[in-house]
Amino acid sequence: IVAMQHLIAREQLLLHERHDFLQRSHDTFTSILRSYSTTTEFESPEPDIEQLTDLRAVRRRLEELAMSAHTEVLSFSPSAYNPTATRDASRPLDMAMLDRGVRMQTLYLDTLAFEPAGLEYALSLVEAGAEVRLVPALPMRLILVDGETAIVPRDPDDDTAGALIVPHSGLVTALCALFISYWKQGRPLTTDGDSDSPARTADRAVLRLLATGAKDEAIARQLGMSVRTVRRIVADIMVRAEVDSRFALGAYATAHNWI
Repeated sequence: IVAMQHLIAREQLLLHERHDFLQRSHDTFTSILRSYSTTTEFESPEPDIEQLTDLRAVRRRLEELAMSAHTEVLSFSPSAYNPTATRDASRPLDMAMLDRGVRMQTLYLDTLAFEPAGLEYALSLVEAGAEVRLVPALPMRLILVDGETAIVPRDPDDDTAGALIVPHSGLVTALCALFISYWKQGRPLTTDGDSDSPARTADRAVLRLLATGAKDEAIARQLGMSVRTVRRIVADIMVRAEVDSRFALGAYATAHNWI
């Protein structure tokens, strides 16, 4: 039992360190993006940066960049939800890139399990050859094309405010490094029936937050569900793990690589 307590304590420390790293990254890049989005087109620190305020113009530019991609498209997708029309428009572009041999790596949140349409779309990407991973948090929406162009929101807190198209620069290099850091923290989304199955994604999201010491109320707020749902998920996991306490559940989850 003592050894298991040490193991759980070590895992909790690692989770806290990852959370702190992700939060620092979020704060740093949010500050950078705000400095860009608050300048006028005449004051832009880099004249080549495109500032698009019209969402239709943003979509057209994204289509152009998708069709011109040669090697890879990397992206953060904090929300898997998109209107049906937008998703239907994106699907042929994404599939065409994969058919051309363009590598696609996309990061979604653990809460993907609670967005059925988004989960279905992510799984279709995986089946077509894309790589998808899940993380507990993402700093903003981001798309990186061929390591040379970045598409970021003008306002990290408001996707409807338009986008910045950033050409190859120090900022793009930094954003690529940020993506790699988050990618390394992610867990693959798979289409088979193993322990990483999408059906267990919701369970893992709850378990990861439990491991940080979060209370049921805090988990419910972060995952956008009711406290009753959180408790039901925990109870269901305990039944499957055949344990009768949350401490025992933590030990079991750690031993079986559930978190």
